[in-house]
Amino acid sequence: MKKTRFCHSVWTKPMSGLRWYIEDQLKNNLWLFALSVAYVKKSGHKIVLHTDSFGKEIYGQLPYDEIYLTLDHLDVHERFWAAGKIYAQEAEPIGSVHIDGDVFLKKQAVYDIIGDRDVDLIVQMIEGNDTPSSLGSCYEDNMRLILPALNKNIPPEFNILQNTAYNCGLIKFNNPELKKRYIEGYKTMIALCSKNQSFVKRLIADNNLCPDIVMEQWWLKSVVEYYGYKIKTVLPEREKAETIGYTHLIGKNKYDLIPVVKERLSEISPDLYVRVDKIISRL
Repeated sequence: MKKTRFCHSVWTKPMSGLRWYIEDQLKNNLWLFALSVAYVKKSGHKIVLHTDSFGKEIYGQLPYDEIYLTLDHLDVHERFWAAGKIYAQEAEPIGSVHIDGDVFLKKQAVYDIIGDRDVDLIVQMIEGNDTPSSLGSCYEDNMRLILPALNKNIPPEFNILQNTAYNCGLIKFNNPELKKRYIEGYKTMIALCSKNQSFVKRLIADNNLCPDIVMEQWWLKSVVEYYGYKIKTVLPEREKAETIGYTHLIGKNKYDLIPVVKERLSEISPDLYVRVDKIISRL
């Protein structure tokens, strides 16, 4: 079996704040990351961590094959929580697979799908129809926040009118040109927004705003379709997830499932469960 390289990213600044007004995210996420690592290691693959110095103190105690301080000097607004992921992807070789810490790869079938090298990009799934102008769209308010901040610097690839985006709970670049275009565009746009005082004031005033759903997910789909890159999704439809052994705990509700995560970790990696329990008791 050819080993696949996976990576996690932990930028502690957003987690140290009160995203979604939830406390103890560093502690709770440690259980999620530990189970995610355990599944990858159980399947015989390699997983590395990109983090900052504080993250290394905590998450570096999980059994990663390598740890990099890629995020030590990340200087963008902390509400761009996906920035840590993007900078980690930039540092990783082509073919590496970034998975969120709340993604669990449980069966060989999902590893077989991820191993495909004949497409330019693999992502978790295509999100449903959700145009910015749709009533109640999760993209609408964030798009209205971002576009004035970018002003005349909106990239030509940025498609304001598309009706879907990519869920990047799992993302694998096989095409270096696509990876470069996507990451450079993302970094340029969030740097512009982070320096825009009006943008930052509006962001601080509303904790429900989440500009990265546009910058990470919407932007990636725009780049792919603009240049005609070939994409593959792990989940053509949500119902397939359990069949292939793919789980992604999305949103703030995942913290309600920590007891279930802890129980599963104790089953597949008892030693790691004990280790994480000790780490958290000292925090």
